[in-house]
Amino acid sequence: MTKLSTFWLSVVVAIATAGILAFNPLLGVHGPESALVLGIVLSPFVAAAAAAYQRRHGKLRGVDVMARTIGAGLVIWAIPVVILAANALRVRQCAPGEGFAFMVLGPALGCSLAAVAGVWVAGLLQGSRWSPAAAALVPLMAHGLGVWAFYSTPTVHVFGVFGGYFPGAIYDDLVVIPERYLTYRAVTLVLILGLVVLFDAAWDRASELLNFRRALQLRFGTILLGGGMLGGVFAAYAAADVLGHAISTEHLVEALGKQEHGKYCVVTMPREVPPEEAARLVEDCDFQVARTRSLLGLESPDRVHAYFFRNANEKKQLIGVGRTLIAKPWRNEVYLQASGWPHRVLGHEVAHAVLRDAGRGPFGVAGSFGGVVPNPGIVEGAAVALAGDVRDDLTPDQWARILLDRDELPKASDLLSLRFSTLPATRAYMSAGSAMRFLIETRGIDSFLQAYREGEVVELDELDAAWREHLGTVSVTDNERGVAEVALARPSIFTAVCPHRLAKLRADLGGDIASRDDERTIETCRSILEIDENEAHAHATLVGALARTGEDADARAELDALRAAMNAPKPIVAAALEQYADASWTVGELERAGALYGELLEIPRTDGAARQSEVKQLGLEGSPEEQALVYEMLIEPSSAPVAVHVAQALTDLREDGLGPYLEARQLLFQGRFALALPLIEEAETRGLPTARLARELNRMKGIATFALGRYDDSRAAWEAHAEENAASAIDSERWLERIEYAETGAVTPTWPNATLDRRAGP
Repeated sequence: MTKLSTFWLSVVVAIATAGILAFNPLLGVHGPESALVLGIVLSPFVAAAAAAYQRRHGKLRGVDVMARTIGAGLVIWAIPVVILAANALRVRQCAPGEGFAFMVLGPALGCSLAAVAGVWVAGLLQGSRWSPAAAALVPLMAHGLGVWAFYSTPTVHVFGVFGGYFPGAIYDDLVVIPERYLTYRAVTLVLILGLVVLFDAAWDRASELLNFRRALQLRFGTILLGGGMLGGVFAAYAAADVLGHAISTEHLVEALGKQEHGKYCVVTMPREVPPEEAARLVEDCDFQVARTRSLLGLESPDRVHAYFFRNANEKKQLIGVGRTLIAKPWRNEVYLQASGWPHRVLGHEVAHAVLRDAGRGPFGVAGSFGGVVPNPGIVEGAAVALAGDVRDDLTPDQWARILLDRDELPKASDLLSLRFSTLPATRAYMSAGSAMRFLIETRGIDSFLQAYREGEVVELDELDAAWREHLGTVSVTDNERGVAEVALARPSIFTAVCPHRLAKLRADLGGDIASRDDERTIETCRSILEIDENEAHAHATLVGALARTGEDADARAELDALRAAMNAPKPIVAAALEQYADASWTVGELERAGALYGELLEIPRTDGAARQSEVKQLGLEGSPEEQALVYEMLIEPSSAPVAVHVAQALTDLREDGLGPYLEARQLLFQGRFALALPLIEEAETRGLPTARLARELNRMKGIATFALGRYDDSRAAWEAHAEENAASAIDSERWLERIEYAETGAVTPTWPNATLDRRAGP
């Protein structure tokens, strides 16, 4: 093998690939991403080298040729594996065992199969000089089939016989070895063994040809064994849906169980969803499609297909991506997990699907080379702009203004390009959304559609300068700047240290907290902080767990360290304070807990977190009975029925509207709007003790009255809500459009503060 130029070419490619990967923290160690790259790149070269070897050594036994070529393939595989292992001395590797397992299951088996395929191709082509090139095509065509599986089915992850495991969306950082991948690779191993057995039985060294007739006469049992193995492989491929190796639309619909047709949408959802909730989901999807098409001036006879999964785990199991919500515009499909009504991200994903009619190429998105190479910055920025996404109570313009003031706002040329994917998620999405919204407001919808079709924005430097000037006029409060600090401290997945290990530890931490295992919680928090010392949730949870286990001195030290570190994002300190306050309440230090809740209200936080602190403080200020009830609801994990019971008891103890307010929230979360509305009105009559709670009560009233068809009351509530801040204005705008759609069956959305007419040209 060492005398073959194809072998040495493979070695050079292996070294070069490892060298390139080593410069990226995500790819420079053993893991799913580097394993995928090696499986894709190395397998064609291994197949070509194996074919060349078989062509020269036809006098050897078939099994000997197979053993030597597989060995050579594994040598080629081992070269980058060793280089990346050595690189782990420079770039931290937090899960070396699992990372190496990805390397074995992916490129090791892929290179072994490639060697077997190369030998078979050379044998079938009877030693043709073109056999190495033909052999290289086999893995390449298999890679193409993997791309086709991603393109033509709902699946986001892909299992490839040569490439290995493609996990799916890059922002879905919880990537582990799924059981279905193990069974898939077991099938691959059977395929390798079956092909080796059949080739050895059929190879005639004398004629240097495959002779199946002679093999059937002399080695019938071996042929039967090899054929049985391949038969099992074909059976496994036929049962790919059942085994979880692939997913078809039919299997997906069957797994979820219920499908409803609306005016503009086909919505597939869990079979247990009640009829009234199903109708709301369909109406929600119809509204989002109608609104986006109206904004863009686009029409289409095709319905958008929306799939709602029971939870992220089911979505991960069925299509391969969990927490990340995703769309396939070319299939006119969106995939989400249920998370209340109206769904907070449905508009964003629907925008991707609707924009299919403005895109081009096989993917129906903004992209170069006829749409073949997507431009993720324009694709995602367009969806954020059209949906009016709000994150952590901040609009895209506010996020961009904060980044501008911190001198961290990426250039428009970086945002609206392939470089978008290298940026941290929040920074990338919200900044690109702000830039695309500014493009629409200043140049008009037609210019936006042209940019989307072409996959690039003309006169981008001029747009960037004008956009930055516009951001200088955007209003941002100190509280809003503080809220943004945590998200802006998070790195891109491509530069993060051990992102998959961190995601696994975060998931473990959720289980530790749910089981109330403080010792395990402390251990998991410290493991997280060892990797990322800025992990907000781990800092906060550690403080609370230490205090609950009697390690108050350590809890205070952790909290004081956060307070003293002025570069620590303020919401991290707030989250730790909340945990310490909760723990103080748990151990009976009520005065200290009350003081901490008061301190919390002076620190920048999202509105929801601040409201909860207010309610806790109100509970501590009440009678012992009130204290016990608020503790049961907000400190101890409580089910919805228990929370409703607690709220009813508070109603009897307090004269204000806190009890009805809390009960109404629980019923609202359960979709029981008819039961919630009288409680909302009672809370309104009694009055609420803080302005923040009163504002939320008004928002709840807007939702409940809309759900019950009381559109005038809902409109009044949302018009009042719009006056609160910029994020509230966007939220209210969506609801007022929703009311219009419910009343008329049509919607005429407008762009606020547009400097040019929506239909203006470039």
